[in-house]
Amino acid sequence: MAISIHPVISLFDQHSFYNFAWRVYRGDPNWVPHLWPQRKAYLTRKAAFFNYGEGEFWLAKRGREVVGTIGTAIDHSRNRHKIQQTAIFGFFESLPGDYAIAQALWDHACGWAKSRAMITLQGPYNFAANEDPGFLVEGYNCPPCIMMGHTPPDYAIYAQRYGFEKAQESLAYRYDLAQINFDVANAPEVVRRIADRATKHHGKEVIRNPLLADWDIEIERLHPVYNTSLAVLPEFSPIELVEFRAQAASLKPILDPELVFIAEVDGKSVGFALGLPNINQALIHANGLRYPWDYLRYTLAQRKIHSASFKILAIDPAYWGHGLEALMFIEMAKAIIRKGYTWVDASLTNEMNPQTNKLATRLGAKVYRRYREYQIPL
Repeated sequence: MAISIHPVISLFDQHSFYNFAWRVYRGDPNWVPHLWPQRKAYLTRKAAFFNYGEGEFWLAKRGREVVGTIGTAIDHSRNRHKIQQTAIFGFFESLPGDYAIAQALWDHACGWAKSRAMITLQGPYNFAANEDPGFLVEGYNCPPCIMMGHTPPDYAIYAQRYGFEKAQESLAYRYDLAQINFDVANAPEVVRRIADRATKHHGKEVIRNPLLADWDIEIERLHPVYNTSLAVLPEFSPIELVEFRAQAASLKPILDPELVFIAEVDGKSVGFALGLPNINQALIHANGLRYPWDYLRYTLAQRKIHSASFKILAIDPAYWGHGLEALMFIEMAKAIIRKGYTWVDASLTNEMNPQTNKLATRLGAKVYRRYREYQIPL
């Protein structure tokens, strides 16, 4: 039967869109479902993205059967900054082993983009640039950590077959703390030496934990640091403050302030490092929190979390070479060891990020997952 594309309009459509992923990943032990409240915020246009962008959601059907999903969007803020006419696709799911479905979804996305005078289609992103970027191309044998996606091998193969070209890649590093016998004194000497030099130059007070009582003020201070630090990357565009606030708010319920470090020089925030408990080790057992009893399973599974995720290391380029990144790595390692975690995920970092990749390599971390983002001219 022919494949038809339908807009997501009703509540039934929204649930069909969300629930379809369970068909795709049935039997995949490494898939961690996205949570319904997060998906619902997008499907009902209440996510922060819709303050600066537009988007729509679609179901692919054969007859009455849902066989795929996709979202199409335009990030007006990013397009203005980069002086481009680019559309986004995201929320992409397709039944494995059936290229015709993927082709129909991308044909529709390209047509949607062209009708809005766009000249390039990029993705996948859901829809913010750091929301599940890329299809997984390496590391299928383990679950993703918090704020990482998981896709079948078919998707990257289908994208290449369709004519997409690589735009960029993002890397996830793994570091087992047994390498240093759970003692930062055994960390690579070069990293410890750089951190010691930073402490001597700036003083011990240069690194602090956030003040949750001043949450809004802290977010205001860190927003420009984030944008400035990543502006050196070729594909980066500034994140809007409304999006930065929304993402910070989504993390606040699981935030451990002892795993967050802010670098301040002369009273100015010049860098920060964010670590999080890897709650995906619990969420993988929680069925997307779709039903009340799933919350009980999630609560019980939280006891089994034994890894942390180092999500962000942001340093104002004016302070590169001051050793602040090494100092925050050391402080993060101390806190993670103190809390009993056995290994650390560091993700996601752009393959072109000069500081983070260099430091991760010095520490002996290994790339264990790789994501590829694509683009195609229209």
